Amino acid sequence: MSKETMKAITVYGPRDARMETVPKPLATGDMIVAKVCRTGVCATDQSIYTGESSFIRSGEIKYPCRFGHEWAGIVESVGPDVKDFKVGDRVYADNFVTCGVCEACKRKDYMSCPSTWSVGTVNAWDGCYAEYMQMPERHVYHLPDELSMDEGALIEPASIAYDAFRGVTLTKDDTVVVFGTGAIGMVAVWLAKYYGAGEVILVGRNDEKLKVGLEIGADHVINGKKEDAVAKIKDLSLGKKGANLVVETSGSTSALRDSIACSARYARISVISFYERNVDDLPIDPLVLGCLSMVGAAGRAENAPAVCKIMRTNPVKLTPVCTHHIPFKDTLDVFEHEEKYKNSKIKVMIAFDDSQRTLAMKKK
Repeated sequence: MSKETMKAITVYGPRDARMETVPKPLATGDMIVAKVCRTGVCATDQSIYTGESSFIRSGEIKYPCRFGHEWAGIVESVGPDVKDFKVGDRVYADNFVTCGVCEACKRKDYMSCPSTWSVGTVNAWDGCYAEYMQMPERHVYHLPDELSMDEGALIEPASIAYDAFRGVTLTKDDTVVVFGTGAIGMVAVWLAKYYGAGEVILVGRNDEKLKVGLEIGADHVINGKKEDAVAKIKDLSLGKKGANLVVETSGSTSALRDSIACSARYARISVISFYERNVDDLPIDPLVLGCLSMVGAAGRAENAPAVCKIMRTNPVKLTPVCTHHIPFKDTLDVFEHEEKYKNSKIKVMIAFDDSQRTLAMKKK
C-alpha cells in the first residue's frame, strides 16, 4: 500500500458523501497513475449521491462507492510494463476496466470480457472525484495537444452520445431530433450536424440551454414547456414527415412517448437515458405500424478514440457546454446544493489545477 496520500470523495449512502484522505494509488505492472485535472459531473453521479439511481435499487451499485467516470489528466507515474506512455503525457480514459487476462481481452475484444468494472458506477473501479486515477494502459489514450482538458473530460459523455449514431447514415434530406439539453443531448446535436443531417432540432425546457444548442449546431430549438413539441417537429422536419433519427437523452417518460410520436416511418429512435422508474403505457402500436427501430445506446470500447478524432476535425467546439468550473475542494457543494446549479448547468467541470483551467479557458 502506498505511503503517499490524496484527497478523494466516497459516497457511503444516500446523501452521505465525504471527502477523505486515502492512499494514493501505485503505478504497478501495466498501471498508469495520472494526476486528474478535470472531472465532469454526470447525472448518474447525482443519482448515486441521492440514492435514486435504479442501479442502487438493483444492487448493481453498492455503497461505499468512489464515484466519477469523466476525466482527463497528466501522467505522473507508469508501471514497469507500460510501453506507450511516459510521465507528463496528457491522457483520457475508458469508463470501464477489463480483467486483461481472459481470451477476449487478449484479442482486445474488451466488450466481451466476463469480468468488467465500470469506473465509479456498477461494480465500481475507484472513480475520478480524486486527485489521482489509476488505470491499466489498455484503457488509457493520449489527449492531443490541441484539445483542452475540458475537451478531454468531455470525451467520455461524448462517447456515449456517439453510440446513438453507430450504423446510421445521415444526409441533407434527413431530420434529427434530440430530446434533452444535458451534455449528452448537446453532443448528439453536435454529432448530427457533423454527420450531415439537413435539419437538427433540439427539444428542451430551458431557453438558456437551448441557446447553447444553437451555438453548437441545432437549426431549430423547441421549448417543450411552451410549445407542442411533436406538432412543431413535424412542421419543421424536412417533408413535414417527422424525424428520421430521434435521440432521447432526457430520461423523461413523456419525451420517450414524444420520440415515437414525432418519428417518420422507418425512423430509428436511439435511447441513451436511464429512467428512474418503469415507463407505463408506452404506445407500442405506433412503433409497430411505423416500422420504427428503438435501440439502446451506451459506451463501448472503441467509441472514445473515435470521438477524440472528431473533436480534432470538427471546427465547431463543444466547450460551450462547460457552463461551470468548480474547484475540487468545493465539489460536495455541487451535490449537496444541486438546486443552485440545476437551472443553469449543462456540464459542471471540477477543476483540480488553476493553471490547467487557465489553459483550457484560453483554448475555449
